[in-house]
Amino acid sequence: MKKFMFIFTLAICLLCAPMTGFAAPTEEEKQQYEEAIADKWKEMLKGSIALDKSNAENKTYLLSWLEAETQPKEAKKIVNKIEALEAEQEKKQESMDPYLKAKKTCDEKCNADGANAALENIIRIQKDRLKNQEELTKLWKKVAELLKK
Repeated sequence: MKKFMFIFTLAICLLCAPMTGFAAPTEEEKQQYEEAIADKWKEMLKGSIALDKSNAENKTYLLSWLEAETQPKEAKKIVNKIEALEAEQEKKQESMDPYLKAKKTCDEKCNADGANAALENIIRIQKDRLKNQEELTKLWKKVAELLKK
């Protein structure tokens, strides 16, 4: 009988307890969340665009290198250096995956503080990658100059 009373009382308590933790965020909460992360989101998008532009520029240099009829020895040395640098950078490169997953989780829960922290880490990684791309671009420009000669 005591077990039955305990289970019955527990069931009543659980049914009467507010379940707000399981409720989906309201439109107002979503709006506040989007406003709270807007600045970091814009900065992250700008970084993404800058990375895409830099990557496209480097691939353009690579294409012109591959299409060149004559490839000077000096340029070949620089291209080998570029390939080695790219491999080294890839090994050292930090993954954005954990931060993207954290951002997604924060999006679902409208956790602006967590999302901003994840975005800050993504932006930091983007800046590191952009700096690496700039090093490669300088080397590719040297190769392009040698090809013009």
